[in-house]
Amino acid sequence: MFPITWSIVEVENSFTGTWFLKCVTHDLELQDGRDLTIISDMQKGLLKVVSEVLPESEHMWCARHILANWSKDWRGLERRNKFWRCARASCVAELNFHLDSLNMLGNGICESLLRYNKETWCRAYFNCDRKGDIIDNNMFKTFNACILAARHKTIITMLEEIRVKIMERIGKLREFADIWICDISPIAMKVYKDNMAQSMRCTIKWNGEYGYEVEDTSLRVVLKHCVNMQAQTCTYRSWMLKGIPCAHAIASMHFKNVDPINYISHWYHKSTYLKTKEEEKKRRREETEHPTSGKLSRRGMEMTCSNCGGYGHTR
Repeated sequence: MFPITWSIVEVENSFTGTWFLKCVTHDLELQDGRDLTIISDMQKGLLKVVSEVLPESEHMWCARHILANWSKDWRGLERRNKFWRCARASCVAELNFHLDSLNMLGNGICESLLRYNKETWCRAYFNCDRKGDIIDNNMFKTFNACILAARHKTIITMLEEIRVKIMERIGKLREFADIWICDISPIAMKVYKDNMAQSMRCTIKWNGEYGYEVEDTSLRVVLKHCVNMQAQTCTYRSWMLKGIPCAHAIASMHFKNVDPINYISHWYHKSTYLKTKEEEKKRRREETEHPTSGKLSRRGMEMTCSNCGGYGHTR
């Protein structure tokens, strides 16, 4: 997580939400929000604000808030666990399998869950161009917990404490890259190794060119997924969502004696990680400011003639 901006408002409503989002859109040059994904709580007014300010953005709802509302009528640990399996399903076939399993725990339980638009909280419907499959906003909760003490102080003191906390955090995250044992982030490597272990349970059938049909026996039912090595796609969609080869892609790569680690997205490389922690080199100028050229301004200086040495005119 890299905090970019935060604000203090008297109350969270459509007016303050619109103001804040317009400020962020202007500073980051987001335009209509194309290629942008937003994840938020289920505030009623925020959906309208995002659709007005960033109409082309992908707006996701936090699955944890979906669960909190849905579980008021459907309690129980088993139902909760099956909800998370539905939310984390990467493809529609896997989602349907888990929905069928959930449906056995109560009459009308799936209908109740699907009242919440599944395209906003289930991975099976996420855009694959973003290389992110987060289904909750726990990172935001972590930030709130970090500044909890500062939030009860006066505004100037609060803002200064938040600034110092973020400054120290960025410094620690820069040092974190020094302990990486390879050029790939440790979290990405853990996902990669887990997928590697799961790939051992896959059966490969090759079509003789770039396509593979992979049988996955990790669930209680056998699901088949198609992998295209040339297009770097898999119908399971996890590879496209995360940018890390899934078990089916890894099994296909091993079949062709290709090293899967070379297919991990550059977003997980150390060089990319360090770029997000660099000092800001350039800031947006106000409308009244003039571009700097690297030379001192001559405004206000009296003109001197280089020929006669007189003042008030040039040669």
